[in-house]
Amino acid sequence: MNIYHMSYTEEFVGERMAMLSFKGCNFHCIGCIRKRSEYDIYADERRYIDWNFENMVKVLEELNPHRIYLGGHEPTLDPDLLNIVRRLSKLDAHIVLMTNGSLIDEEYAKELKDAGLNELIISVKAFDANKHLYYTNMSNEPVLNAIKNLAAIEDDYFRLQVETILLPGINDPWDIEELAIFISQISPAISLFIEPWIPIEEVEFEEPKKEDLIDAVSRAMKYLYVVSYHPLYSEIKEIRETPRKAKFIDILPRP
Repeated sequence: MNIYHMSYTEEFVGERMAMLSFKGCNFHCIGCIRKRSEYDIYADERRYIDWNFENMVKVLEELNPHRIYLGGHEPTLDPDLLNIVRRLSKLDAHIVLMTNGSLIDEEYAKELKDAGLNELIISVKAFDANKHLYYTNMSNEPVLNAIKNLAAIEDDYFRLQVETILLPGINDPWDIEELAIFISQISPAISLFIEPWIPIEEVEFEEPKKEDLIDAVSRAMKYLYVVSYHPLYSEIKEIRETPRKAKFIDILPRP
């Protein structure tokens, strides 16, 4: 089992949410958020437990989350992923797998679906092949193929979503527009989520500007039915200082 960290919040946009983070990745992204912190960058406090899967499940049973996200580095590298999904499916929560998509083919996706996975989010770091190779040291061809393959098995009980980052010089608004066109040719009903890049020390990329985020969303909306986005990190920092902020808690192995 590659799970090294959990976090949760009892209230975020009206839902209880939990995240299980997996160690290990086959991509080498220059601006990976894990270079900023291996843990939840928004966490307010930490709890420690004896680190085994059943204790994690006990925490989840207490929280009774509406959604459980499987993310972190790259969860599909974990050989126990199918069994983890099967166990979590008994908690009556919406289970979401966040992946770079490079290791998911249609057969494996069907196995995950049968195990109880409800939603799969494929992250496209850059639509341009050369930019993707520069940023991740990996081709984006398997990622784009995964979107095509998984769209074929989407139904009322298994949802596919595409996520992409907005990163100046790597994935600009016009790159995101090209991605939206690609997705629309598969199905305009596939939703796209745009995540502005979060600044990291010693990484020479700039945080996207608000106008670029608005531009990226506007361009994508010309081709897709549903386009959503995350606020800029600088905006989130301001929100985190308000009394109404959501409280995030890290769960870590007991020292």
